[in-house]
Amino acid sequence: MSKSSLKLTKNNVINCILYAVIGLLLVIMKGGSLNILMTIIGALFIIKGIVDLINGEIIPGIVEAVVGVAIIVCGWTIADIVLLIFGILLIVKGLIDLIKNTKAGFVPVLSAIVTIVIGVLLVVAKWVLLDVMCIVAGVIFLINAVLALFGKSLKK
Repeated sequence: MSKSSLKLTKNNVINCILYAVIGLLLVIMKGGSLNILMTIIGALFIIKGIVDLINGEIIPGIVEAVVGVAIIVCGWTIADIVLLIFGILLIVKGLIDLIKNTKAGFVPVLSAIVTIVIGVLLVVAKWVLLDVMCIVAGVIFLINAVLALFGKSLKK
């Protein structure tokens, strides 16, 4: 029987950090993290629009500024649509990974199942209490952070 050796890659560490940050934000700030995210995205669009207007790019600048205002004002409607689409995409990705990794071992299968669960949570987010959904999704993201760090890097 050979020893398992740990080989951390740059991508594993980056994925781990991103999953952990998202997970912590969701657990700590719950639904408020989505409000902050929408405001930041809207503000970035507005700033980009202003920069384009200053640089003489009138049409793109106006469009970006309007999109930024729309995201800030209508953020939850947009969020519901984005969460639904993103959730469906995660479910499909998880199912594909599950089919591909059925014989690859426990960790890849568990990672695929976690991806499916996150997708389902995003799809039903509108009908589930938002704070509860955010905490559960945050915990799942934290679990996925550990899986991202160690999951595919353990040699057999």
